[in-house]
Amino acid sequence: MMNRTSRFNKKPDMDTKHVTMSILKSVMIGYIITAIGVLLLTFVVYKFDLADSQINIGRIAVIILATIIIGLRIGRSIGKTKWMHGAIGGIIYFIIFVVVSLLINKNSAISGDAVSLFFMCLGGGTLGGMLG
Repeated sequence: MMNRTSRFNKKPDMDTKHVTMSILKSVMIGYIITAIGVLLLTFVVYKFDLADSQINIGRIAVIILATIIIGLRIGRSIGKTKWMHGAIGGIIYFIIFVVVSLLINKNSAISGDAVSLFFMCLGGGTLGGMLG
């Protein structure tokens, strides 16, 4: 007779290396999407002479789209606790974004915009993970 507890007590097969590589690949793809989005936004600004508020909306849209795609890719490749791993992908995207920004602008400190950027990245990654 089959032992019923063994069927319910199995831990999910999640290889740490697989999870880590999936997150890093997804973040890398997210930055490729960000670069393409920024190039497209630059072209639109050049052609249509957009106002600063419109440029900011475009910038936010590019970041949120990139983090949602990060979460989607992570969610599809991992399968379990997709929202949490999507959130981790969004946080890693944010950390890299802030570090590179601080390296480029050596005099600048982290401002209040970083808090809203953090929540955009976290929310986008989480949403993408849930949908993936």
